[in-house]
Amino acid sequence: MSENLIRSAQRIFSILEILAAKGELGVTELAALSGLNKATVHRQLNTLLSMGYVRKNGQSEKYVLTFKLLDVAGQFLSRIDLRALARPYLDKLAELTGETVHLVQKEGAYCVYIDKVEPSVNSIRMVSRIGLRLPLYCTAVGKSILAARSNQEILSIWNSSDISAHTPNTITDWEKFEREIESIRRLGYAVDNEENEIGVRCVAVALKDFTGKACHAISVSAPVSRMDENRIRQTAELLLKIRRELYGD
Repeated sequence: MSENLIRSAQRIFSILEILAAKGELGVTELAALSGLNKATVHRQLNTLLSMGYVRKNGQSEKYVLTFKLLDVAGQFLSRIDLRALARPYLDKLAELTGETVHLVQKEGAYCVYIDKVEPSVNSIRMVSRIGLRLPLYCTAVGKSILAARSNQEILSIWNSSDISAHTPNTITDWEKFEREIESIRRLGYAVDNEENEIGVRCVAVALKDFTGKACHAISVSAPVSRMDENRIRQTAELLLKIRRELYGD
C-alpha cells in the first residue's frame, strides 16, 4: 500500500474521531484540531459525505456524523465471537507464562469458563474445564469482573450468593471483601490466593465490552509452588499488557 493511501486513511479516521468526540464542527475548526490544512479537510469531508458518514448542516455550514457508523458498528458487534477474537492472546499468554490460561464469562453471580489453553511445558496441569461454573466472589476472574462494576451491584451479587468457605483462605466477610475490591481497583488485577482451591493461585484481569461493562475476564493459573509474590507481579504485568493489545491500545 502506498504512503499516500495510508496518509489519506489516517486523515479520514482522524476527522471521524474528532467529529465523534466534539460534535458538529466547521472546516476551520476541524483543520485546527486535526493539524491539517483546510483544503485537505474539505477533500476528506467530501469523501465522507459521498459515503454517507457525515452530513452538512445547511444553516451552520458545519459537519456532523450520521448514524451510518452505528450501523457498521452494530453489524460488527453482532458477529463478534469473543472466543475466536481472544484465542491468539490466550495462546500468547500460555506461551509466555508456561501456565494454564482461561477466558470466562459472567452469568449472574457466577463465572463460566468458556475457553482454556494449556501450556506446552510443565507437567502439572489444572483440573479446570470449559463449562466449569464457579461463584464470582472466590475466584480471581470473578473478583476482577466485580471490581469493574459499581459498589451497589457488587453488594447485590454478594447478597444473592451462597457465601461459604471453599478453603480457609476464602473471603466470607463483607468488609474484608470490600477492602479486597478496593485493592483490585488500585492494582488493576485480581489474585485468587488459594481461595477456591488449595494449592492453586490465579491472577486475572477483567475485559470490558464496547459499552464499558465488564462481562469477561482472562486469567493465568498455576500451582502455588510456581506462583510466588514475584511471579504474581510478573504475570499481572503480562496480563495487563495482553489486555492492552487486545483492545488495540
